[in-house]
Amino acid sequence: MNKFLITLARIPKCQPRFGFADVLKDKDKGDEKVYFTKEDQKLMSKLLKKMKENNEKPKSSGSNDKEDKEDLQKIFSRYKINYTDALIEEVLNWKRGD
Repeated sequence: MNKFLITLARIPKCQPRFGFADVLKDKDKGDEKVYFTKEDQKLMSKLLKKMKENNEKPKSSGSNDKEDKEDLQKIFSRYKINYTDALIEEVLNWKRGD
């Protein structure tokens, strides 16, 4: 029986010939990349949808230049600011993003 125990202790460990661990790691990395790519696509499509909705909505405020000019004149007068028509036009252009 002692011989049997000794021979068990001498059995070398089998080393796999192929690195299956590397293959599995690569597969996990690929799966992770696919998952996050799909999540990014979902988020980008939601963002694009929101942007389209915002662009399609009619802008009710700022559409009437005359009212905007009058509002600016009231604000400037309230704070006793000397203004010219050029200043009002410049502020309105800035508001519109021109």
